[in-house]
Amino acid sequence: MLPSQASGGSAAADLTRPFALHSLYLRGRGGTRLELRLSNLSGLRLRGFDLSRATLFACNLSHAVLENCRFHEADLSNSLFLSANLRHCDLSRAILRGVRFYKADLQDVRLDGSDLRVGSVAIHRAGARPGTPDLVAREYRSDLSHCNLQDATLEGAVMRNVKLVGANLRNADLRGADLSGSDLSGSVLLGAHLNGANVFGAEVAGAVFDLDDTTRRMFRGLPAFEEHLSNLKEVEAIAAGHEDWVEARGKAGRRADFAGRSLKGVDLRGRELSAISFRGADLTGTKLAHAKLAAADLSGAKLHYTDLSGADLRGANLTGAEAMYSSFETADLSGLPLATGGMLRTRLTDARFEHCQFDGAVLDPDGLAGATVLPGSAAPAA
Repeated sequence: MLPSQASGGSAAADLTRPFALHSLYLRGRGGTRLELRLSNLSGLRLRGFDLSRATLFACNLSHAVLENCRFHEADLSNSLFLSANLRHCDLSRAILRGVRFYKADLQDVRLDGSDLRVGSVAIHRAGARPGTPDLVAREYRSDLSHCNLQDATLEGAVMRNVKLVGANLRNADLRGADLSGSDLSGSVLLGAHLNGANVFGAEVAGAVFDLDDTTRRMFRGLPAFEEHLSNLKEVEAIAAGHEDWVEARGKAGRRADFAGRSLKGVDLRGRELSAISFRGADLTGTKLAHAKLAAADLSGAKLHYTDLSGADLRGANLTGAEAMYSSFETADLSGLPLATGGMLRTRLTDARFEHCQFDGAVLDPDGLAGATVLPGSAAPAA
């Protein structure tokens, strides 16, 4: 598919010939290798095209749609991919120094062997005096903050000092990757493969992990990780006291209150958590499968990447809660008020709804497959 731009007109026409010549070059039929510098390619639409070994230096590709494109061994240094769609692209062994992928969708992308170190570009210095250099080098730190890198292949990638703040790295392959000095604050690393990765000096405050032996070994000693472990132990102790309180009908133990608290990545699968207040709590990545959460207050809670499959949520309150990339599969949500809740990209497959109120709720229709909406519910709009 030859390129087009959202703006259309001559800009799209100007791109057709160089891209076609690059295609001929890759097939050994003459042509010319694509080389663009400082070009504005924002809004470019180019699905399934092969740009292997092309040069797109310091180009603006913001909001571009590049699904299934191949950039193997391409030089994309210092380019901007703000909110671009790069799903299923092949960026293996690409030069990505100083590239800014902020909020880009990189799901199922291949980045193995790529170079994401700091990049630099020469720019003209305004008002330079005679006899002094009019060019100065500006460094750019590669930025993948808030990117969707779920299922991405980053094996052996050089990612020193890369910004990955709030990135979704679920199930990403990071084996042997160099993440030294990188900023993983608030990132989601659930299911990520980290064997052999270098995380020396990485910042992991607020990140969500699977606490397996590999993760404990790799991040041991990092202050933010040790603080995370300490918080987990405290939360688990409070949950155990709540179970005693429920079993003894208030005569032993203590009723838990997690309002406003961070429970990121805590494993509470199958636990008795009925009637607990989680109001405004951060439950990102929390494992709550088959937990007993009847009458629990989850209003305003963050439930991103949370596993609530099979949970008993009868009569719980999720008003104002946000739940992206979460799972409520087979959960019982009877009597649940969902007003103003945001549940985009959340799986509600085979969930049970009875006497539920959906007024104002923001639900993803694709995630409602097989859901049972019983009489008495105000069903969500299609």
